[in-house]
Amino acid sequence: MKSSLKKSLFAGLAALSFVAVAGTANAQSASAKTYAKVTSNKALTSDATTRNVTFTGTSALYTKAGTLKGAKVVATTTTAKKLAASNQGQDNLRAYRVATTNRGSVYYKVVSFDKQYRGWIYGGKSASTFDGGVASYATTKDASVPSTLSTTGYYKLAKAGTANDGTATTYKAPAWTQYRVGRTVTDGTPYANDLLQVTKAATRSREGDTWVYVNDVTNAKFSGWVLASALKSTNDVPATDGVTINFVDANTAQSVGKKVVKYVPSSDTSSVMTISDSLVSSTDIPAGYSKGTGFLPTTTSATKGSTVVYYVTKNGQKSVKVQASQVLENGSTKVINFDGSALSQWNAAQAKFNADTSVTGTEGQTLSKSALVTALNNAGFSKITDDNGNTYTLNTTTLGDVKFGDTINLTYTESQN
Repeated sequence: MKSSLKKSLFAGLAALSFVAVAGTANAQSASAKTYAKVTSNKALTSDATTRNVTFTGTSALYTKAGTLKGAKVVATTTTAKKLAASNQGQDNLRAYRVATTNRGSVYYKVVSFDKQYRGWIYGGKSASTFDGGVASYATTKDASVPSTLSTTGYYKLAKAGTANDGTATTYKAPAWTQYRVGRTVTDGTPYANDLLQVTKAATRSREGDTWVYVNDVTNAKFSGWVLASALKSTNDVPATDGVTINFVDANTAQSVGKKVVKYVPSSDTSSVMTISDSLVSSTDIPAGYSKGTGFLPTTTSATKGSTVVYYVTKNGQKSVKVQASQVLENGSTKVINFDGSALSQWNAAQAKFNADTSVTGTEGQTLSKSALVTALNNAGFSKITDDNGNTYTLNTTTLGDVKFGDTINLTYTESQN
C-alpha cells in the first residue's frame, strides 16, 4: 500500500515537473520579440502638391519604420498633434518615400518644410492613399481677390527690399506652402517701380492670410505671389494702356524724359483722349527743366498706346548754398552762434565753398552726397575751433542728396575743451 502510494506520488510530481519545464520553455519563446522586414522602399513621384501632408497625431515619427529593429522616436504622438494644429506653414510636411513591410504595413518618409522633423511614420495598409499617422493636406485654398484690390488696376510693392516676410519681393508660391519653393528673387529693390497687376488670390491654410498673384508688366521674371497687404495702388500705367508724354528740350529738340499717363476717353463713345496742359504737373517734368511751350496747339487728342510731345526748357545754373550751422545735442539740434576766430573760419569756408564750381549746376538737378561732402571738406567746413578751444566736427550723417539751388544747414558735433 505504502509502496503503491509512493509510486503514485512520484509519478504525479514527475508529471508536474514536466509541465512546469514545458511552460517555461513556451514563455521564453513567446517573449522573444520578432521584427518586421521591409519588402519595398521607393521614392514617391506623383505631383509635389499631392504629397503635402500633415500629422494626424495617432502615430509617432521614427528614424525608420516603427516595427523595424533599431527604430527610434523622432517625434512623439504628442508632438505630432501639436504640429498638426500649428498655425505656421513651416510645420507643413512633404512625403517623399513609401515603404511596405512583410506584415503589410505601409510607412511614409516625411520632412517638415523647415526641415526640423524628418522620419518614417505609419501610413496604413495601402500605398495608394495616406492613412494612419498622416493625411493629405492642402496648404492653400482658393480665395477671392480682396475688395481693396482689383484685377484691372496697377500696383507697386510698398516696401520692396530683401525682407523674407511676403512683402519685399515676390514668391514662386505663397511662403511655406510648397517644400523648398521660395522667392523669385531675394532682393525686390530693383523692381520697386515695376507695375503689377493682380490676377488671382489664395489663403494659406495654417496662417489664414491672403496672398495674391501679380503679373509684372515690365519684368516677367518678377511675376509671383505676395501678401495682399504688400501692394500700394499707383496711377502709373504701362505704355500700352496709356498715353506716353515725351518731354523734349525746346532748344535742342532732344528727348529728356517720358511719362505714361492713364488713358481716359473723352466720352463713353469716344476712341480718343483729350490732350490738355492739365495732364502735366510740375512734378512730372524731368529734373532741371520747367514748363516750356507745352503741347503743340495741334495736339488736342491721342489714342490709347500713342505718344505725344511736350516741350520743356532747361533751367539756369544755380549753386548750393550754406546759410547756418547747428550742433547735435542728445539727438536734437540747436543753432550755433559762432563768433571770434570760429566765425572767421566759418566765413572763410563759406567763401571758398561759394567759389567751388562743383556745387553749381542746372537748377533742380541733384548733387550727390559724396560730391557735397567733398566740397564741404575742401572748403574747410569739416572742423571749426572757437576761442575757448572747443572743436566742432561736421556730422555728415545728417546730409542727403541736395539739388542745385537748395540752401542747406550744416550739423556739427561739439567736443568741449
